[in-house]
Amino acid sequence: MKRNETIEIANAHISVTAKIRGAKCCSLIDLSTSTEFLWNADPQYWGRHSCILFPFIGKLKGGQYHINGTTYHSGQHGFLRDREFVLSHQDDHSLSFRYQSDERDLEVYPFPFMVDINYNIIGSTVEISYIIKNVGDQTMYFSLGAHPGFTCPVGPDKKRSDYRLVFNKSEEAYTLRLDDSGLIASQKDLILNYYRTIPIMDHLFDNDALIFDKLDSNQISLVDGEDCKIWTFDFSGFTHLGIWSKDREAPFVCIEPCYGLADYNDHDQYLKDKKGILSLKSRDTFEAKHTVTVHS
Repeated sequence: MKRNETIEIANAHISVTAKIRGAKCCSLIDLSTSTEFLWNADPQYWGRHSCILFPFIGKLKGGQYHINGTTYHSGQHGFLRDREFVLSHQDDHSLSFRYQSDERDLEVYPFPFMVDINYNIIGSTVEISYIIKNVGDQTMYFSLGAHPGFTCPVGPDKKRSDYRLVFNKSEEAYTLRLDDSGLIASQKDLILNYYRTIPIMDHLFDNDALIFDKLDSNQISLVDGEDCKIWTFDFSGFTHLGIWSKDREAPFVCIEPCYGLADYNDHDQYLKDKKGILSLKSRDTFEAKHTVTVHS
C-alpha cells in the first residue's frame, strides 16, 4: 500500500478513515448529518489530523536521554507517528495496523517492540486501542499517547469561543506549566476550582497546552452554546490528559490522553527516572484504549 493510502470503515451511524502512515485517524463523520469532526490538517495552523505519541510524550531535555551508559537523541513525541504500518486486519466495522521496530528505530530507541493499533466502531462510538509488546530481552521504558484534533467551531457562523469542554465530574484541577523550551516547570496553575467546565476562550492556550496529571473524571465532552453535546471523549485508564490548540485563531482543539509527560526542566535525562514513564518486562504486553462518541 502507498504511504498516504487511507482506509474507511463505516456502519449506519458513523464512518472512520485512517491512514497507513502512522496508523492515524484522519476522518470521523456523523453520517446522519454529514458532519466531519476531525481536524482537516490545514498547515496554516497544524498540518496533522491526529498522531500517536510513542515512545515519548512532548520534548526531551536537550533532545536526548540516557540508557545503560549510552546517550540517544529523539525529537518531540517520538517517531511512531511517521512510521509506515501494515494493515493486519480489516472488516466492515474494524481495522488493525501493525508496526514492528527495525534497525533504524534501534539507533534512537534501543528496545525492540511491536505495536498494534485497532479501530472498532460500535453504534456512534469509535474505539481506538493500542497494544505494545516488548519483543526484546530487557525491560523497556516508554510513554504512549494519542493526539487527535477536533474541528472547533463545528457549525457555520460559530466561533471556537462559543464552545466549552465539560468533564463528567467536578474537578479541582491544576495544569502543569511548560517553560519557554517546552519542558515542564515546577509551577502549577489552577484551572478548575471544584468545577467541570473549561470555556474555550481565545487566550486559553497562550501558555501552550493544558496538562493535567490528576483528574477524577474519565470523560470530557465538547458542548456548544445551546448546551448540546457534540462529542464525548472517554480516556479511562490514562494517567494524564492534555488539551491543546495552536493559538488564538486556530479552529480546532486537541484532546491528548497520555501515559507519560514531557521532561521536567530539572530531569537528569535518565529514561528510567523520567516522571510518568512506563516499564514493560521482556515479552510482556501493555494495552490501552480510548473512545470517541458523537452526538447527533
